[in-house]
Amino acid sequence: MRYHIKHSIEPGTTVHWDDLRFPFTQTKRGSNDLPNFDYTDLGLLFPQNDATEKIYIIAQLPHHYEEHTGLRPHIHYIQDETEVPVFKMDYRWYRNGDAVPESFTTLSTEATPVFEYSSGSILQILSFPEIEPISQVSKASSFVDIIVYRDDNVVTGDLLAKEFDIHYRIDSLGSEQEFIK
Repeated sequence: MRYHIKHSIEPGTTVHWDDLRFPFTQTKRGSNDLPNFDYTDLGLLFPQNDATEKIYIIAQLPHHYEEHTGLRPHIHYIQDETEVPVFKMDYRWYRNGDAVPESFTTLSTEATPVFEYSSGSILQILSFPEIEPISQVSKASSFVDIIVYRDDNVVTGDLLAKEFDIHYRIDSLGSEQEFIK
């Protein structure tokens, strides 16, 4: 999907800001460093029927995020059988300067993967439902705390997950203010 950029940066005009992010969670995955990492196929191994192995993510929305639009999180994983696993994510979304929410909201992946599976091992995508924007979310000045884990007994054994990411709409090259209040 392509998005239209509402304005561009001309030489000698207003400076626009964006963030280079270094989350403090990096690869922290729990007290036992779980889920295990597969050093051959490069990914996290989420075990069958064990929702205690989690990854933790902190995301700051970039300055070019289009205000008042939702977020579309998803998981990239290796599918090698017809059955579809279930991932869950707990999240809370809040703005800079606001109180941190005391509780998380839980979402489950949708039952139908993005690509049709026939045989072998394929790189597959499982989407979560869209996260509705928080009220009065301002341009880029918000954080999303995320906990991701597998919660199923459908797919046998460990499941190799490559990445968790979020699609979001953009409407500019950045913000005209460094810090948005």
